[in-house]
Amino acid sequence: MVVGFGAGIAAWFALDGPRQWIALICLASGTGIAGFALGGGRLERAFGWLGLTAAIGCALIWARAEWVAAPRLDRPKVVAFDASVERVETLAAKGNLRLTIAPDDPALPPKVRVSLKADGAPEGIASGARLRLRARLAPPPPMALPRTHDFARDAWFWGIGAVGTALGPVEVLKPMPPSGLDSLRDRLGHHIREALPSSIATALATGDQNAVGEEDAQAMRRSGLAHLLSVSGLHIAAVIGAAMFLALKLLALSERLALRFNLVIVAAGAGAIAGIAYTLLTGAQVPTVRSCIAAVLVLGGIALGRDAVSLRLIATGALVVLLFRRKRLPDRVFSSALPPSPPSSHSIRRRSARSSCAETTGRS
Repeated sequence: MVVGFGAGIAAWFALDGPRQWIALICLASGTGIAGFALGGGRLERAFGWLGLTAAIGCALIWARAEWVAAPRLDRPKVVAFDASVERVETLAAKGNLRLTIAPDDPALPPKVRVSLKADGAPEGIASGARLRLRARLAPPPPMALPRTHDFARDAWFWGIGAVGTALGPVEVLKPMPPSGLDSLRDRLGHHIREALPSSIATALATGDQNAVGEEDAQAMRRSGLAHLLSVSGLHIAAVIGAAMFLALKLLALSERLALRFNLVIVAAGAGAIAGIAYTLLTGAQVPTVRSCIAAVLVLGGIALGRDAVSLRLIATGALVVLLFRRKRLPDRVFSSALPPSPPSSHSIRRRSARSSCAETTGRS
């Protein structure tokens, strides 16, 4: 089921347009119906579920792409406008603030991402604040080279129609105090940067790889340890293991608790809570979510006395990620290299990706 679901999503990204997608859905549906109709054998049922889930995967990602479709800027421009802040991200390594804002100007896309220098940023910039600024905006850039990260695809699914840089001072019309997980993450990152000289600790504690300076990032790449900066299975296992160990040792100090309760199950519950909290704190990225789901399933298996480590564990984690983060399938973080393609006004087409890459390479 998971293979078919992922194959349907991957095929949608790989094919060129609606005709091919409709043909794929019809072919996969026909395969599924034929598999169930031919007989009750194991092979027939496998083909039936494979075709059915492939059709569902392709249909869901297509529906998602159409649902989030939003106007995009057609050319670069410099414009002054008022906007509401939806999200604030701190790029400590670059000394920037990255704002996701909703402009009031109907001529602009409904959601825009703008960067500005953190040193000169006024107080009161948080989710819900009102700003007046002047910025140079441009369409979301396509991937610079084939098979690299495609920001235009991500921007399409995020509903971001333009990106740019603030020019001149930013005026805060309605300040707002920081709140929510983003605020907690920023305060924790700021505290770590003040206490420790290395920026790697910030990335491990908050999941913000943008906080890592270029010198530290280059050193990690040269040593072959750059993958450790991305919070994933190793980090989740360390957090859950530490939480379980501490909970087990502290609860075992009470003779009454040790004799009346199964402390291993209680410690597993504490570890699951710690793992989920760490996942949310670090931004709930795809590798972290996948690892957290797998770890929680292992803890559930331990609590139920079942074999926790099996292929069903991997399949369940992959299925949950595909259900909620379908657009991340082409990324290397989740699967092998698939041909990513940026969005157009109607769909996400592979041919436009190739032409954009050719134009970018020609200009450079």
